Amino acid sequence: MEMAENVLDAIAWTRFQPRTSALASALGGQARYLNDGLGGAHFAMRPLAYIVKAYQTWKLLSRDKPQTVLVITPPVFAPFVAWLWCALHKTPLVVDCHTGAFHSRKWAWARPLHRWLLRRVRVVLLHTEELEALVNTWGARALLVPDDLPSAAEASHEARGSKTRVVIAGSLDSNEPVETVVDAARLLPEVEFRFTGDPGVLPAGLQAGAPANVVFTGYLAYPIFLGELRNADVVGVFSSDPRIMNRAAFEAVGLGRPLVLSDLPALRGRFASAALFSANDPAAIADAISLGLETRDELAGRSVSLQAQLRAQRDEALARLRSIIDGDGGFDWRQRSAS
Repeated sequence: MEMAENVLDAIAWTRFQPRTSALASALGGQARYLNDGLGGAHFAMRPLAYIVKAYQTWKLLSRDKPQTVLVITPPVFAPFVAWLWCALHKTPLVVDCHTGAFHSRKWAWARPLHRWLLRRVRVVLLHTEELEALVNTWGARALLVPDDLPSAAEASHEARGSKTRVVIAGSLDSNEPVETVVDAARLLPEVEFRFTGDPGVLPAGLQAGAPANVVFTGYLAYPIFLGELRNADVVGVFSSDPRIMNRAAFEAVGLGRPLVLSDLPALRGRFASAALFSANDPAAIADAISLGLETRDELAGRSVSLQAQLRAQRDEALARLRSIIDGDGGFDWRQRSAS
């Protein structure tokens, strides 16, 4: 059966998000990425970038006329533009809230805006049980939707050398303890540490001062990034955000790789049966990675064992999401906002 056209547009104001692409595909739609290159790390250029992306979003939706719109936040401006278009065109709006929308220093000021807006959309997608409960208290309809698990078929198949390799999977954002992990690498000079992400966002001197066993790969296309994980003896995913739900942890599990995570409550709740956990301290990280290398076969098996559970949780959430989008148990936002 051929899929209907323009069923759903999933809009993200960035160059790529695998979660967004997977959600669009699962819902029979297409992901739309708006990355005009004007913003980046230059704070003064961000207002212009947001104006450009707002115009692009409106033009794109007016061209596609999707039956449903899914939009990613942050930035908070993206769902506001989509909400206005959807209100004028009587189109259901779904908002996928990444964890930074609620707790990051960058977007903390926008919480009242999110609270007002999210009560006026069809459903709000969340990454953690804590945020699902929070958004429900706002009078919005919240749904926990875990990330998808990529398969080995999606990863590039690059040859690798014989050196023991740990891939530190992330984007080098400010909530990742990069310097701490670099210091952990100094304690394991025989192990190659490969950091994914754009090193241009790092503090001056951090990359230049890193030890010889540290490699910064730069930004990688998604199949190449997955290939890095597939070739890793251990995948490390570290964060200082206590409420984060790291996408890279799902990717490591999906590829059946040994996994070491920061010891954070949300991550323990989701990955306790598969991963090793470490405090964000150089010695603790080095110890956890050493243990991960020693027990890599066992840890890889534990990741594989967790796959079925995580896929079942996601399938159940997607079935509920499709039902909500189709109108099951929907509510009138005007009545909700007046209550």
